[in-house]
Amino acid sequence: MSTKKHTIYVINTTDSGKSYWNRAGVAFENRDGSFTFKLDILPQTKFQLREEQPIAKEAAAE
Repeated sequence: MSTKKHTIYVINTTDSGKSYWNRAGVAFENRDGSFTFKLDILPQTKFQLREEQPIAKEAAAE
């Protein structure tokens, strides 16, 4: 599926300025440069991050 694995963190900062990093899931970099995210809080859901592609003029006219 992918080549690199990254950890996703949720960072909460208290009023005193102290930060707490909590693991929220993982992200995988795919061979095509896109990313797949799997979050612990949504265990049966995957997200894809892809570079936005310009809309073709024919598709925009429909």
